[in-house]
Amino acid sequence: MDDYYFESETIFGDEQRVEPADEREAAIATARSWELRYLDEEPLLIDSESAIRVGGEELARIGAAPVRCGDGNIRIVLADATPERIAAIREHFSGSLDIGVVTTSTLASLLDGASMAVAAAGTDPVANGAAAAAPVWGRSLERVLSAFDSEATRLQDLRGKLQELGGEMAAREQRVQELENELQRIRVERLRDQETVDRMRHDLADRNNRLERALAKTQELAAIIQGGHLQ
Repeated sequence: MDDYYFESETIFGDEQRVEPADEREAAIATARSWELRYLDEEPLLIDSESAIRVGGEELARIGAAPVRCGDGNIRIVLADATPERIAAIREHFSGSLDIGVVTTSTLASLLDGASMAVAAAGTDPVANGAAAAAPVWGRSLERVLSAFDSEATRLQDLRGKLQELGGEMAAREQRVQELENELQRIRVERLRDQETVDRMRHDLADRNNRLERALAKTQELAAIIQGGHLQ
């Protein structure tokens, strides 16, 4: 899993977050296709005044958030650019404001911040805080559950690959065992063949010795017979 995450330079206050690599690639692709700036690597803070004017729920509905960038300029950021969403942004904000692209996770955190800014500006902190907390915590929980689902899918895929690899390793282990058994059988047969050859050599040597002794006796007998004839 180490290659699935990278450290993003996106900063909210003093907090640094780690973004999934595929989110970053999708955001960069969106920015390029719409010729918008990719702002996820810049320090971004919610512009409370703009957020209060539009409202947290409306910002969440249109999927955009007003931010103050490191250069002090206010921009509107989104994660998924569509003609309808850009039209809604132009309707709620000044047409001169630049639009930028961030990752889905960054936008969700910014929308949470916008909801809290709107809640903090209410006349009844308890009531408004409770009302704002529900969507904030709801979105946070939804992100957590989505992350769990994504990770569960990855783990399931990994489990399937491990099972497949385990099956291949078991098949290879079985094949190795079969080859070792075959090699052992060949060794046993070779030893038996060697024993047979040694036994045959011994029998041949024994027969040669017998033939040599028989030949010697035959020669002796022939000499005795020949000597008797001479007398």
